[in-house]
Amino acid sequence: MDEVMVNANQLENSAQSTAACLWKTTLPFSVDPVLWRFQVPRWWRNEKGETKRNYNRLASAYSEKTSIKMAAGPLLATVASDDEWRTLAGNVIRYQRNRLLVVPTQLDFLDASHPRELHPARLITPGLVAYSPEEDRINRLLIEASVDVAGEPVAAQLIAPMDRLLDPDQLRALLASMPTDGVNSVFIWTPEVTEEQLIADHATFAAVSRLVAGLADRGIPVGHQYGSYAIAALHDAGLAAVTHHLGWVDKGEPAEEQRFMMRSCRTYVPGVRYSLPFSYAENLGRHLKPAKYTKRYCECRFCVGTLETGEHPLDLLLEDQVVVLSDRRRRQIPTARAVAANTWHYLLSRRLEIQAFSSLPAVEVIERDINRAAELTADRDTKRLRALAKEVRSA
Repeated sequence: MDEVMVNANQLENSAQSTAACLWKTTLPFSVDPVLWRFQVPRWWRNEKGETKRNYNRLASAYSEKTSIKMAAGPLLATVASDDEWRTLAGNVIRYQRNRLLVVPTQLDFLDASHPRELHPARLITPGLVAYSPEEDRINRLLIEASVDVAGEPVAAQLIAPMDRLLDPDQLRALLASMPTDGVNSVFIWTPEVTEEQLIADHATFAAVSRLVAGLADRGIPVGHQYGSYAIAALHDAGLAAVTHHLGWVDKGEPAEEQRFMMRSCRTYVPGVRYSLPFSYAENLGRHLKPAKYTKRYCECRFCVGTLETGEHPLDLLLEDQVVVLSDRRRRQIPTARAVAANTWHYLLSRRLEIQAFSSLPAVEVIERDINRAAELTADRDTKRLRALAKEVRSA
C-alpha cells in the first residue's frame, strides 16, 4: 500500500499499538477524524447506553475550550454556534498533528535507532454526513476553519447520502458547497452504495461518476474512502486515489454502526472480481495447476509465493472450522489462519487492480478481466463485469 489511514476512534482505542504499528511499517499515514460518527449516538454508546471510552477521549479532545457536550446527543443538537464549530475544527486539526507525537517513548525498543516522529502525511478536515443544506453549510465552515488553523492545504471530506446523490439538483448543491481555496484534495464517501448496486443500477453509477467528475473538473484531486473494483474503474472519470478497509465482503458501508458479526466463509476471487462462498471458490480453483491458477484465479504475491513452496493457496484461504453458538446451533466459520491469509490475499489482489486502472484505460482493464473470468468459469460468471464495462463506456 502507499499510505495507512487510521480512524481516530481506533487511534484512541489503542494509541500505543497504533504508534508501534506505524513505526514498524515506516509507511506514511493520515488520520480520519470520523467527526460524523458523533451525529449518530449508536456509534459512541455501548449496549448499556454508556459512552465508550475511546469515543469519550476523542470527544474530550475535539470539544476542548468549548461548551460542546459531544456525547450528550446528536452533534447538531449540541453545538450552539458557528464559532464553536470553528473551534471544533481547529481542535480536530491539532489532534491529527499532535496525538501520536505524545505517545510514551518506551516503545523506542522497536527500532535500534530513534523512531521517526509520527507526523501525518496530510491533514483531513472534519466532515458531517450531508443529509441537508444545513450540513452543507457547516461542512463548508469546518473546511474553511481547518484551512485557517492548518496554515497549509488540507484534504476535505464530502459524504453524500444516497437520496441526495441520486437527486440531480441535490448533487449539484453538494458540488457547489465544496470550497476550493486551501483544499488540495477531497475524499468522497457514498454510504450504502454497494458495489452490486453501482454495477446494476445505471442511475447510481452515473451519479457517482458525476460526483467524481464534477470535483475533478474544478481542479480538485478526488479520492474515494471506501473503494472497490468498480470504484477504481472511475479512474478515467477523474478518480485519483482509493482507500479501502481490510474487509473483502461488500456491505456498502452505511453511515451507522455495524454490530459485530461472525465472519462468513467467503473469499475474494480475483478471477471474477468479487467474493464467493468457500465452496464455489473451491470448485473454481482447486483443480487448477499452478500456471493456470495464476493466469485464471489469482496472481497476487501471496498466492504465487504459496504455490512456490509447494502448497496450494486454497488450503489456507478456505480453511474453516465449526463453532457451536449459544443456542446450540453449529456454524461454519474461517479459522484464524484463514482470516490472516485472506486479508493478505485481498490486499495484494486489490493493489494489483488499482495499479491496472492507474496504467490502462478502464474499459481495457475490464475487458481483460472479462476474458479471464470467462476462462475461469467457462463463461458462466461474466455478467457483472460486462455490466460494469457498459457503465464505464457510457460514463
